[in-house]
Amino acid sequence: MPSEKPDRRINRTREMLFRALSSLMIEKRYDDITVQDIIDRANVGRSTFYAHFQDKEDLAVANMLVMFDSLTNSMEQNNKDSHQFLPGRGLFEHIRDNYPMFKALISGRGMDLFFVKGQEYWSGRMTARLQAMLPAGQEPKVPIPILAHYISGTFVMLLKWWIDNKMPYSSDRMIEIVEILVTPSVQAGLFG
Repeated sequence: MPSEKPDRRINRTREMLFRALSSLMIEKRYDDITVQDIIDRANVGRSTFYAHFQDKEDLAVANMLVMFDSLTNSMEQNNKDSHQFLPGRGLFEHIRDNYPMFKALISGRGMDLFFVKGQEYWSGRMTARLQAMLPAGQEPKVPIPILAHYISGTFVMLLKWWIDNKMPYSSDRMIEIVEILVTPSVQAGLFG
């Protein structure tokens, strides 16, 4: 039976690197953070960093995917009977609670990375959810991958607008706006 110790060490190292990047992003612009800054903060060696990640962007993307998975899984757990397929309130609240870090992202390439990877992630997660909404044997009016990309793009652009404008509306209001804009698209794309 294989030991779980290597997995724990790997997870612990990755978590240390995630925390180091996150704390640095509160202190300075994402673009100004170097791998050396990250390994110094995490107190790991350069070879350890590169054993886990190719570069700073790879670390940032992995950190985002962990966050996206956590928020999406939580949303799916809380809405098992719902057809909701975007992380919604959880993501808006996470951004509001961690605004200093997201503010650091805004000032550099990190935010573009966040939105590009976010759209890819949610588009992928959404494809299966949209397919499940169709009655057996029925073809959608718009191909599911196109519909998923369109809806995730709308969500990402609304999220970006909200951050760029210093979050003028509550998380609940933003979810309401997303649903008002996205629901007709889902209905039209699936059923015509």
